[in-house]
Amino acid sequence: MQLENGRYKARAAQGALGFTSNGKEQVAIEFTLLGNDGSEQYVGQSITWFGFFTDASLEHTIKALRACGWQGNDVSDLTGIESNDVSLVIENEEYEGKWSPKVRWVNPLGSGLALKQQMEPTQARSFATQMRGRILALEQGTGPRRAPSPAPARGAPPQQRGGNRHASYDGPPEPPPLTDEDMPF
Repeated sequence: MQLENGRYKARAAQGALGFTSNGKEQVAIEFTLLGNDGSEQYVGQSITWFGFFTDASLEHTIKALRACGWQGNDVSDLTGIESNDVSLVIENEEYEGKWSPKVRWVNPLGSGLALKQQMEPTQARSFATQMRGRILALEQGTGPRRAPSPAPARGAPPQQRGGNRHASYDGPPEPPPLTDEDMPF
């Protein structure tokens, strides 16, 4: 099965406990894909996620099971994992010379980017086309730039920024142009 890297809406179909090749405990959850970015081509395909119970991975495994709908604290009873739709983050990886999709993360739906309204892929491509020329012009130095701030008067104390530690720093002000009085003779 070949999938594109990305986020997929899915629902757990079944799960079981088992062991890794090294004898470590793991949980396997088989998911049925419900779609990807409005595409129906992946609907109905299955993919398995593996969670582990090591100190480093326990929290992620439990969060993933909870996202699926599992309740309680008895991992030998995975009742409820089929309750919720989730968002799978799938990335293709190479293993023994072959590429295959792997579930990297299991998240509750709506836990992705905090955008009020995400662009559809066609909208994103159209916007990118609009921005391409502006970005090239900016990088070539021909695009719009922010007007420089006026230089402080000679001998004036440095300006305070009102204590806003998040204000951007534009660097030291440029010195005023030299006059005849500044020229050493």
